[in-house]
Amino acid sequence: MSKKVRTRFAPSPTGYLHVGGARTALFNFLYAQATGGEFILRIEDTDQARSTEESYHKMLESMEWLGLTWDEGPGVEGPHAPYRQSERLDTYIEYAQKLVETGHAYTCFCSTEELEKKKAQREAMGLPPVYDGKCRSLTPEERQEKMNEGIPYVIRFRTPAREILVKDLVQGNVRFDSSLIGDFIIVKSDGFPSYNFAVVVDDHLMEISHVIRGVGHLSNTPRQIVIYQALGWEEPVWAHVSEIVGSDHKKLSKRHGATAITAFRDLGYPAKAFVNYMSLLGWSPPDGVEYMTPEKLYSQFDIARCSKSPAMFDVFDVKKAVDVELSVLSPAELIPYLFPKSKMNWLSNLHIRDLPEDEYIEQILPFVKNTGLVPEKEFETNQDRLRSILLSLRVYLDYYFQIGNYIGDFFRDFSEDMVTPSAMEFVRKPFFAELASLFLSKLSADNFTADAIKTAMDDSGKELGLKGKDLFMSLRVANTGKTEGLELPIYLELLGIERVTDRLKKTIALAKKLALPA
Repeated sequence: MSKKVRTRFAPSPTGYLHVGGARTALFNFLYAQATGGEFILRIEDTDQARSTEESYHKMLESMEWLGLTWDEGPGVEGPHAPYRQSERLDTYIEYAQKLVETGHAYTCFCSTEELEKKKAQREAMGLPPVYDGKCRSLTPEERQEKMNEGIPYVIRFRTPAREILVKDLVQGNVRFDSSLIGDFIIVKSDGFPSYNFAVVVDDHLMEISHVIRGVGHLSNTPRQIVIYQALGWEEPVWAHVSEIVGSDHKKLSKRHGATAITAFRDLGYPAKAFVNYMSLLGWSPPDGVEYMTPEKLYSQFDIARCSKSPAMFDVFDVKKAVDVELSVLSPAELIPYLFPKSKMNWLSNLHIRDLPEDEYIEQILPFVKNTGLVPEKEFETNQDRLRSILLSLRVYLDYYFQIGNYIGDFFRDFSEDMVTPSAMEFVRKPFFAELASLFLSKLSADNFTADAIKTAMDDSGKELGLKGKDLFMSLRVANTGKTEGLELPIYLELLGIERVTDRLKKTIALAKKLALPA
């Protein structure tokens, strides 16, 4: 075994890359980065019934979006190729045959129907549903006779009767009784290897030094250990990281938030923010500072700092989505179920604020175009104005899809029906029309800056004896029809004197109409 740290992520292309898989990939990648090691991507596609090329390419697409580049794997050939299990079948058969020859494995001819019947009987008796060893003691002649008859068979590993110790970096020492495991299948009747066998052969031949994966795989580890021992190979270092739960503290599932990673990309979470958030699911930085750039993660990550306790994926309000399967929803449909004050949104907002301006503009422009609220000509003739608007708005964004909540105000014509019910309460105040008219009279096209607008607001309040909500909320409503939004002087400067004048005249007319006797 190489002394150099070599980690791997080995997904099955039977669906999308979900939260749990992404966290596993990330931890393996980060540990390789932190130790100067290598990160290998291997595709475990031996489940021919469920594996698809579409899922395979979606896996690679998701990994690339997260920035989890691999040193060896599909598209990056290395000395341990091929990196798809379906292309390594001869290798598995070779090592399975060695186990048969050394007496560590044997052919089993029991039919599926027979095994199912025995399993049901054992469960009814309160016994563990393990194989009873019927074919263990067949003579070579009996085995050959059954093969000559064309009876389908599998190859089973002969599990030794003893306690199996798993030394785990995260979980500590965990002991398993092999009698609860039984003789398990290593090669199926179709000639394809089982997961537990193929993963051992691949990890050894690819010189994997650390196997980092979810705690759900801990029960597979004793099977893998006995295979390592039977083949005379050194075990890797085991590290089984904590379970991920939803906001309801239940195991993460498709219903509870284990949605496709690409959904977060399509909602407009920056990849760096998502990686930052995912890194904190079961791991904590030594300095306690949770906002981290990829570079800081690369220098600080240590698998030994991972916790046994379940990690909460607090992005979705699972209780609100009790009758909804979140994994099948489109990004727009997911929005009502997002926790506005989740750690994900907090971190994402910080990352968006800290992006270099050009990188931010490049990332958000596709979302702006998709809103359909900005005329096409604005992208060409008014690039500076659009850029200024987008830079002013970014402090309000947790993800780019939210730009649709703000950008339309700068480009659509204002009308009375855009005044919200809460804003209408201010329009009905007796001083509203006078305040809006006075403010309008103080605006100048020659000096329409945020500072000049702020002065006009303050002066209008002093002349009419208004302050606080009566002043500032009323002026916000007079210009926007809403009671919340951007800092008003900055917003109005970006809106422009012509649009501000038009809006003020319309809300003044509305206020006067409401003041007329019925």
